[in-house]
Amino acid sequence: MNKIISAIAAAYTITAIMAATIIFHILILTGVIPYNITWGGRLKTQQDMLRFETTSILINITMILIVAAHMRWLPFYIDKRTIRIALWLMAIMFLLNTVGNIIAATALEKTFGILTLILALMCIRLATDKE
Repeated sequence: MNKIISAIAAAYTITAIMAATIIFHILILTGVIPYNITWGGRLKTQQDMLRFETTSILINITMILIVAAHMRWLPFYIDKRTIRIALWLMAIMFLLNTVGNIIAATALEKTFGILTLILALMCIRLATDKE
């Protein structure tokens, strides 16, 4: 896969999808998108929604920072091995999420399976980067 897509393209793809995901979660937080159509319909209260959405935004920001650290876009150094482990963990999480999305009850969640598969493949691309 390293010859199919460059590390920079993979990093930009992950960053763009994560940024769009953060915007999606902000739209849920602000009520533009109703929270009852997300999280498989499991959110029952405003408090549940605030907790889940805030956690999701923080996780997405962390993932962007991991990618930025791998690409050396940050002004400080983080050990390459630590970043590689984080990228593999992200890939595993996205692969599991893809399976969950495929078997989800709603069409919206099934659609997100494509994005999580792309994210998993891009994380694998960066995790296997020899640079």
